[in-house]
Amino acid sequence: MHLKLRVPNAASLVAAAVSGAALSACFPLRGWDWLAWMALTPLFIVVARARSGWGALASGYVAGAVFFGLSCPWIAATVHNYGGLSPALAGVVFVLFLALMGSYVALFAWLGYWIGRRSGHRVLPLPFLWVAVELLRTYTPMGGFPWNLLGYSQVSHAGFMLVAPIAGVYGAGLIIAAANTLLADLAMRFYASRAEGAPGWPTRRDAWLGISLGVILGFATWPYHPPSLPVETLRARLVQPNTALNQNWTSASLTRFLEQQQALSAPVHGRHVNLILWPEQPAPLAYALQPGFQAITAMMLSRARAAFLFSEVTYPRTAQGLPNYRFPRNSSLLIHADGTTGQRYDKIHLVPFGEYVPLPAWLQRLAGVGKMVQDVGDFVPGHKPVLFHDGGRAFATLICYESIFPQLARQEVLDGAQWLVNQSDDGWYGRSSAMAQGLMMARMRAIENRRWMLRDTNSGLTAVIDPYGRVRAELPPFRAGALVSGFSPRTGLTFYTRHGDWLAYLCVLIAAGFAGLALLRRPRAQPQEAPCPPAATS
Repeated sequence: MHLKLRVPNAASLVAAAVSGAALSACFPLRGWDWLAWMALTPLFIVVARARSGWGALASGYVAGAVFFGLSCPWIAATVHNYGGLSPALAGVVFVLFLALMGSYVALFAWLGYWIGRRSGHRVLPLPFLWVAVELLRTYTPMGGFPWNLLGYSQVSHAGFMLVAPIAGVYGAGLIIAAANTLLADLAMRFYASRAEGAPGWPTRRDAWLGISLGVILGFATWPYHPPSLPVETLRARLVQPNTALNQNWTSASLTRFLEQQQALSAPVHGRHVNLILWPEQPAPLAYALQPGFQAITAMMLSRARAAFLFSEVTYPRTAQGLPNYRFPRNSSLLIHADGTTGQRYDKIHLVPFGEYVPLPAWLQRLAGVGKMVQDVGDFVPGHKPVLFHDGGRAFATLICYESIFPQLARQEVLDGAQWLVNQSDDGWYGRSSAMAQGLMMARMRAIENRRWMLRDTNSGLTAVIDPYGRVRAELPPFRAGALVSGFSPRTGLTFYTRHGDWLAYLCVLIAAGFAGLALLRRPRAQPQEAPCPPAATS
């Protein structure tokens, strides 16, 4: 038995690369969100007209590598600047990252080819497969990396975002992928109509495809204006310290940091706040172990008369009551206005190679790989979301990149959170697109659950987001300051909050149905041309 390997032609690879580049441009810093409605079309045509599974797989890999390479270039700079890696080794890590993330788009392309070839439906399964693979990327590898999912690209379009409280970011992604599918089918049918003896264009089917595409684009551009919200009943003070990540911490430097933080947190005459927020930041805060921090907190709260939420490192206690420094946790702690200690949340989704290394110790030593947070050992994750209760109200926090996980914010709101907080240290990313991308994804969490989002960061972008995803107030990045803004607790639950990622799992079932159909049918003859002619069937 001989395995015939068909190498994809250059046109297919170029078309796939164009798709990857166009898709990356939909997200910050470019932010050309209109491109999302056509960015995937070249890739979908390549998949539909691929001559072999290897060709589809290679084209998908190219599209994925280009997409992540252009939209996440900060990965290489971060592991070099803060991971202690040489530029060459950081480049190797970045290439491995692209190989890993590109494999998801490659998987989509191969499945699309295989199902299309055997079932006879070349393009119809593609939008469902796209969402199914995005759902897979949400949970794998190493806890998932759902960064820059397709639906995020339209977060600034209030009319189109009406889908998010119903079906979440995956619902938005499905509609965008469906529009690209319709456009790809129309393009292939138009090309095929030019062949001798082919029916004229447009046919009745072409008209229906065009009408369907027009309906989707009409909805996407609907000039919807969200309603005015009631007057905010609470106020928060979000502190942005802009603390250097590479600072050497001593007892004296920590005291200076706390004094600066206290000054930024001080109440302003006539502007009482209900909640003071400090972000995730590099200072080695450990409230239970630092009497000086406790004294400064007591002084600050006696003046502000506000609750206080901050990020710290906590440690479990040994049988002797001593802190066990082998098992640090990235935590958030609430101190009530009267100085009593409230709930503590331990971060669940830790950053691979940032807060822990997902490799055996021997391999870490062999490869010379470590994590970026150097002052403590590997962090251990928390086990469940936690509600903070204060003054008869409840809220929850997402630490750092936990805001990119739709299921976590949804669970917190379902448990009773009346608003959400996102404490993050985005200084790791430098002056890159990651800051704006992080804000974009936090806005989606606010829209999906119709909750206010208070996003407090070390160096930016600190912002207050309303339940419709609008940024109501924001601090400039890389500058110490404090943002005072109003917000309101909310108790209603959206359809998405109640039922979660139902549409994403429905897409998995539909894709599985097409796969089952493909298994039952005999494979059809492979097309001889790629990437376009002749017409596709769906």
